[in-house]
Amino acid sequence: MDRKKILSVVRGYLLKEKRNTVLTGLFLCFVTVFLLIGNQLFANVRAADRLNAEAQEGRQHVTYSDISEAEFQKIKACDFVAEAGLSFHLGQTEDGTAFDYIDESFRDLGAAVAEANIKQVIKGRWAQKEEEAVFTQNYLEKYGLELGDTVSVSLTATDADTGDVTFRVPGLTLTVVGVVDNMTGFTDRKNGYVSEELAEKILREKKGRINAAVRFSDEEKIPENLDKLNAYLGYGEEESEALNARINYMLAEAVTDGGTLKKQNTIMNFTIWLVCVLVVYNIFYNRLFERKRDFIALRKIGFQTKDLMKIAGAEFLVLVLIGFAAGILAGCFLNQAVYGEIMKAFAHAYDAEGLVSPELSWDSVWNTGALFLFIIIPGAAGMMLQLQNVIPAEVMRGKRKNVRKQALALTIASLSAILISLLGIRDNHSDEGVLFVKEYVPGDLQVTAGSIYENIAGGDIPSISDSVFQEMKAVPGVRQVQDYAINYDRGIFLCEEREKLNADSGNYESMLTMEQEIDGKKQCLYNLVLATTDDIKALAPSYDEERDGPAAIMETELAKTLNLEIGDMFTIYDEQLIINGSKNECKSARVKLLDARNIILSENHIGGNLLVVDRETAQLFSGRLYRQVVNVWTEEGREAMAVSNLERISDTNGYSFRNAGRQIQKYVDSDHCQKVMHWFFIIILAVIGLLVYFNTVFTNLLNRRTDFKIMYKIGIRKQEMYWMVMKEGLIQGGMAAGAAAIVQAILSVSRQESFFNIFAVTDAGVVTACVLFPVFILWYMFHKKMAAS
Repeated sequence: MDRKKILSVVRGYLLKEKRNTVLTGLFLCFVTVFLLIGNQLFANVRAADRLNAEAQEGRQHVTYSDISEAEFQKIKACDFVAEAGLSFHLGQTEDGTAFDYIDESFRDLGAAVAEANIKQVIKGRWAQKEEEAVFTQNYLEKYGLELGDTVSVSLTATDADTGDVTFRVPGLTLTVVGVVDNMTGFTDRKNGYVSEELAEKILREKKGRINAAVRFSDEEKIPENLDKLNAYLGYGEEESEALNARINYMLAEAVTDGGTLKKQNTIMNFTIWLVCVLVVYNIFYNRLFERKRDFIALRKIGFQTKDLMKIAGAEFLVLVLIGFAAGILAGCFLNQAVYGEIMKAFAHAYDAEGLVSPELSWDSVWNTGALFLFIIIPGAAGMMLQLQNVIPAEVMRGKRKNVRKQALALTIASLSAILISLLGIRDNHSDEGVLFVKEYVPGDLQVTAGSIYENIAGGDIPSISDSVFQEMKAVPGVRQVQDYAINYDRGIFLCEEREKLNADSGNYESMLTMEQEIDGKKQCLYNLVLATTDDIKALAPSYDEERDGPAAIMETELAKTLNLEIGDMFTIYDEQLIINGSKNECKSARVKLLDARNIILSENHIGGNLLVVDRETAQLFSGRLYRQVVNVWTEEGREAMAVSNLERISDTNGYSFRNAGRQIQKYVDSDHCQKVMHWFFIIILAVIGLLVYFNTVFTNLLNRRTDFKIMYKIGIRKQEMYWMVMKEGLIQGGMAAGAAAIVQAILSVSRQESFFNIFAVTDAGVVTACVLFPVFILWYMFHKKMAAS
């Protein structure tokens, strides 16, 4: 058939059915908009997580401490290292002013918020000559200095671990050429920054050690790249463990979480695709259904089946192009309009407007286009199959109510309800994460060294020195500290006869395996790791030193094995018990059981063989006590100052630092983020399901308007007709909700909440929509006198 005739028919259909054409185009536009904004939302959240990490922790992937300049040069030359920056600590003056050199790359890789003061000078310029320096503003204010003034200082550099002096720089004269802001978080710390020329001179003369910030080319594999870099530097696996290298875990987690977000993005896209495929098929099926008489007439005047396919395909293509193009344009403007408000749910480092560009990313447009194509293809295929089955008009009149259309609409409504239910019960376990943090970090902050799992085997055991501990206690903003020290040098044992043990407890078999003869009797032993704290009341508030005397806290299951109750006395022995085979020639202590609980000192200091005792009892046994856990409580309003100082102390000494508030906030933010995204897609699914069902019911009732006219003429009241369509809707709603309830019942089996509490709202919404939509449409028809037309 002539192409012009085909195009003329297509144009006629599009213009003749303007309402249907506009509604179809609007729906396709609606689908495109929400796919586009949804994909862009995920992209923006990933970017926000990354920028928050870079703002708080920096752009570097790894920070090396205490390495040689030669090693730094090798790092810079490594082919998988994108950027490396250097800092060198020259020492401190008597008043505590620290002097450092930081190169441009180190400043660039530093945290945008936490290290904002070193990003640029606020007055003057950076030091370029040997005798020049830049100072923090508080240093100049304290000594009344201005640009161009000179200062004379003597510097002393000390070892971070031992406190020993490594080198001195006496009689250094420097000229003030620039000023930087005070360090973020506190204003009492004074700093001076020297030139590269002076730093290189002192570095080579004193054979100093430097710090390096490293950013890899591939940030998807930070731990693997760190291992590769250590090997490149010539360190084996064991030697690498001794290196003071710290991964930027916040940035690494942001990158890794991007993988999780991508997975969630895929799930959400699949959910929308599944519903939209049925919706698009339903829309074009309805258009085709209304036009079958015309197609039969066209066949009679010479149009072939392939010509009908061309007509339907051309109309389909025009509507798709209009919907997609309009959706991209509308999505672009809508994304910019709502972007700032939506992103406030995820932004913490900056205002939302400054976090991510509000423009659409090519990835979002590409994902939307690909998904839109996959939505359209099944609809087009279904339409072409229908054209091969054009039937006589007589049969069409017998299918006016079109049960198939109603069944498809109910299927879409049920599927939407099921998917909404799945999104509604989805949990990212943020509550468990918050409880985890509170259990492992009892205070506001925590500093730890080593791990019980590694140190129990011996070797080089790290410890938080007394000088560093006193420095922590003196940090501004610290209200209270509690430390735990652990004795790894001497084994401590429990000893009891088999008959006195509880055979139904978890540690019974372990004690049996260590059964041996003590003082001529078979005794069951259990090996303990002794831990102590000066503040045992933090674990047992009821403890009174005078009343309770030597006291201990042990694991619940172990107390059950020994049949011990709170307040019972028991004895612990040192390892001479095994060596001599006698209780008489070994050190022992009789202690009172204060409490039985899961003993968790930190994330790396947990185990069923930990026994916490008072300090005096711990000192009865030989062996060094290694301070490995320090819990810190901060003063209200001074948290930032304490965090900055303790984080610096931890980084300098190679300790692990945990901020309970930050970790809890991370789980809260994650929960907020998930809820926003879940509600975004729940609204999309609800709107799609309701619109499709409304459209189907509207079409069905329009096709029955002659029947309503006859009913009205023979005396049936409008109220009776309302009740009739309401009953039909109730039956259909019951069918849709019933289908959804079967799946929902399966989902609720493994949950503590009742089926009613989880899914009642969704199912009630389905039934309510199915009942009210027909009544509203019939009222609209009566109001517009459609039944009489």
